[in-house]
Parts: sequence; C-alpha cells; structure tokens
Amino acid sequence: MPPYSYREMVKEAKASLSLSGEETRPAMLLLEDLFGMGTADFLLDGDREVPPSDHDRYTRAIARIRNGEPYQYVVGSAWFYGEKFKVSRETLIPRNETEELVELVLELEQDDGRKVVDIGCGTGVIGLTLAAAWDDNEVVLTDVSGAALDITKENARSLGVDSEIMQGNLFEPLMAENTKVDCVISNPPYIGYNEMEDMGDSVINHEPALALFAEDEGLGLYKRMIDQLEHVLHAGGTVYFEIGWKQGAALSDYVTMRWPKVVPQVKKDMNGNDRILYFRWEV
Repeated sequence: MPPYSYREMVKEAKASLSLSGEETRPAMLLLEDLFGMGTADFLLDGDREVPPSDHDRYTRAIARIRNGEPYQYVVGSAWFYGEKFKVSRETLIPRNETEELVELVLELEQDDGRKVVDIGCGTGVIGLTLAAAWDDNEVVLTDVSGAALDITKENARSLGVDSEIMQGNLFEPLMAENTKVDCVISNPPYIGYNEMEDMGDSVINHEPALALFAEDEGLGLYKRMIDQLEHVLHAGGTVYFEIGWKQGAALSDYVTMRWPKVVPQVKKDMNGNDRILYFRWEV
C-alpha cells in the first residue's frame, strides 16, 4: 500500500469542507500557513508521505474551520497591507476596508514629526502600519484590553516598529499623562447591540464582543471621543474614524453640533458604503 500523501490529505479535506458547506480553499491555504508548502511545492512534492505530526495538526485545523471558526484564528495570523499580523481570539480580525483608512491617512498626513494616536488598536494593524511607513511621525497605540496589547507588542516586534503602547479606555491613558497629539485615528467597536441578529454566526461565536459592539446604536464610543477632543488634540489637528455604513450622517451631525466650526467629511469604501469620517478640528 502506497504511503498516505499530502495530496490525499488535501483531497480528503476538500471533501470534508464541502460536505459541511464550507469553502474548500482553506484545504490548500493551510499547507502554506502550517507547513510552508506553497502551490509550486505541492505540485512538485505533493505525493510525499505526510508525517503523523503534520497530519494531526492539519486535521485539527480542518475540523476547526469545518465548525465555523474563522480561518485567521485557526492559523493565528491575518494579512493586512501586505504584512502578516498575529491575531488571537482576543482581537478583531483585520478587514480589507480598514486598509482604506490607512491609505487615506497616508495620503493626507505629512511625515513631518507630528504625533499620532491609534485609539483601540487591537492587533495594532493601523498604527503599526503607519509607523512602519513614516520616518519622522511618532505613533502611539492604545487599547483597553491587555490581551490585545500583548498581540500588538508581538506585531510591533515582528515589523521592527518601536511605538509607545498604552493601556486604557479611549483617551484615558493620554489624559492621565497630559499628552496631546496632532492626529487621532480610531476604528472602535461600532456595531449596535440592536444589530446583533444581523451578524453572522462566525463573528458572533468567535470574535470578541468587546471589539464589536457599542452603546447608542453603535455611536457611543465615537461620541465620547468627540466630546473629549479638547483634552487630547491640538487645535487644527485631524481625526479619522472608521464607521459603520449607516453612521455617516448621524456622526457628522453630532460633530457639527458639538464643534460648530468643524466640517466633517465622509468617504465611501470599495463597496460604495460610508466607511470613514474625517475632519480637521477647529475650535
């Protein structure tokens, strides 16, 4: 009897995923993420015998995917802006739309020594990507979750980025040290508890609620930050929020009600949905 090969293992995994109603693509992706075996390697060496340890690791991963666990949590990483970031069950999985937030900030903000803060950084993808792209700007990252900041620190080391990382809720760590910045960036929890039934089971069952949901139909954390800008932002500084697709008008109205001289702008994402609210803070 011929040895059990990687090719046979992948064939069985695809059949198993298909029967469970899941996409079959992860069967091949796992070879790269678990064993460093790319497509070319598989074509050349797919008939090689699978060591028992590889088989066990692979089949456990397939079982987790078959049960609806997001692929990124299974392999412990996610790609963002061309870099691989570590993720865990304590952090939100980075979304493609957030790359558009990073692109807008890089387009509009000069690299001239300004101080920038990423509020609620999670894995750190926004702040660390910006820090890696800039030479002179200083980036501070904050989050209320210590477990999330542990992941941020690992990602910072992996990228070779030396940024200040602070624990605390929203602006609290900055205010505690009387720190003011030139730019505030945040992708906070913005899903209202009333929208929970619209979320997919994979998100509800596996991603951290702390990073997903907020009070006041998802607007609560934005409003708290908007109300406290004078404590952390220099006059003339800028603010960038990733927002929910139904929140642009309500948040724009709140900004102008709270700060009448501000003219907020809303940018749509690749799908044509409102996704980024940004403005220069004039008082």
